[in-house]
Amino acid sequence: MKDCCSSINIIKNAIKTNKLSHAYLFYGSVGTNVEKPILNAIELILKNKNKEIKISKIEDLNNCYDIQVINTNNKEILKEQFDQKITKLFETSLEKDSIKILYIKNIDLGNKIFLNKLLKFIEEPVENLIILMNTNYLDKVLPTIKSRTQNIFIKKNIKSKIDLVKNIENKNASLIANIFVDDQQINKDNLEIVNDLIEKVVLILEKSLKNIFVIKEELFQLWNKNNNDYILKIIQLFFYQINIKIDDENPLFINKDKLIIEFKKKNIEFIKIQKLIEKTRNNIKNYANFNLQKINFLNELENEIK
Repeated sequence: MKDCCSSINIIKNAIKTNKLSHAYLFYGSVGTNVEKPILNAIELILKNKNKEIKISKIEDLNNCYDIQVINTNNKEILKEQFDQKITKLFETSLEKDSIKILYIKNIDLGNKIFLNKLLKFIEEPVENLIILMNTNYLDKVLPTIKSRTQNIFIKKNIKSKIDLVKNIENKNASLIANIFVDDQQINKDNLEIVNDLIEKVVLILEKSLKNIFVIKEELFQLWNKNNNDYILKIIQLFFYQINIKIDDENPLFINKDKLIIEFKKKNIEFIKIQKLIEKTRNNIKNYANFNLQKINFLNELENEIK
């Protein structure tokens, strides 16, 4: 298994050395755009075969005879439908010996029948067929698929999120961009929500210096299922800045230098806060009782900052 941040370089080098793999699995953390690198790879592969085509979105693949797309979000994808895609791929191609590409979206969602059929094609490669797959949940992909494909890690592009934030609001863009899971979340309304939450969370933390119980009382009320990701990220960034000053010119919490100094005196270990936040994220995702997870988190947070 090979992990690499630069998917473009992997594909370019494979083309240059004539060593394209028969199957690639592109993966990244939740919120990472794992489709764009696949589209870039398809464009490179086709260009190498003297087929000039600009691919910026998945709809651009509709007129490509040498490409078929399967979206495993459709739970009804069965073995027969997989066969139909393969048949169509080779029958409709104008050049019988040209490279064919099968792009499978969200491979982690494939059903058992579909995945067993796919495995056969991966284990017994078809000449001139390249299978490209992607996922944001590598842990949910069959181990047999991961071990039989070339795995390419896609890093989250924070710069694109920073630019999107700057287009709406320039203040603290490099930090606020970290609060959003993906680009689609970044709009004027959500930025207003995030800025409002930052002010409220910081005020609660400021009050906690005098009354520690404010954290459980007020943060519990502020925190709900809709703003869960934002709240946890804001808390994470706050304590990150306590330990490591991110930006001297634009600190995350403007005009709160005294608050930062007071919390620094507590010598709170960021790694403990980070582990607590990750544990809480996983618990909220896997368990139904949201309020119980909030209470557990706030109790542990309170203990860390006493």
